Amino acid sequence: MNVNHAQPPWTVDLFGKDRVDLVRDRLGQALVDMQENARAAQHEGDVESNHPYGWTRWPGSYRQVARQFEDVEGATVFKPNGFPFNLVHLERGLLYPFRFATEDISVHQAKLPSVGPFVRELFTFAPEPRQAALFDDADLGHGPVEVRPKLAALPEGTRLVLVPYACNPHGLLKPYWGVASLLDDQGSLDWVVAPEPLPLPATPTRRRLSAVPQQVAAPEHVSFDAGDQPVPILFARPDVEEKRDVPPMTEPDPIEPLAHEDDED
Repeated sequence: MNVNHAQPPWTVDLFGKDRVDLVRDRLGQALVDMQENARAAQHEGDVESNHPYGWTRWPGSYRQVARQFEDVEGATVFKPNGFPFNLVHLERGLLYPFRFATEDISVHQAKLPSVGPFVRELFTFAPEPRQAALFDDADLGHGPVEVRPKLAALPEGTRLVLVPYACNPHGLLKPYWGVASLLDDQGSLDWVVAPEPLPLPATPTRRRLSAVPQQVAAPEHVSFDAGDQPVPILFARPDVEEKRDVPPMTEPDPIEPLAHEDDED
């Protein structure tokens, strides 16, 4: 992308002035590629449900972000212990994409789809909530958050950067990036800074799935007897049989078995 966008101070603080546009553009490209692949899966599935779209979209968000940054100098693409997909760490930012809606709603209403142990670990890299701290509340029953080793090994000062987006099989809506605190177990977020819209490229990088190519038409079916007739192989009778007037034998005489299959002996 060649369009210049304003660089919010928080993005410069986390990624550096020379990296902000690269990170923003590659995140946008990753989401466009994810959407293209998920829509292609839905088309190929040819089913009434949106399951093919969802099965491709969810892992695709992580895979496409990882692919966009795997060749970026200084970026670390890693799979946290026990998590099935890769995350990206660059400069001071830890990127975490998630879908917050299937329709056009405000990102300020965004909630995480679920809050499990892994999400709670990620939010140890987020600012403290301005309300009462979530994970120190004994009533919630979580106790101290133990961060898995590969997350714990990230550099000091790492900040979780959320990449929320809304989408459905018909379109990619309202992609953003920003920094927020987690407020409760329902996934409510408190945005520390106003989430910034992500500009999107006009075309995907590549298409991971494509329509089934046109099949070569099979020849018309023909009747079973329309092929070439076989040529029988003929053998002359031996001269000795012809001189003795031995009649030709078309089938050998049956041989009587010496024992029946039901005999025990």
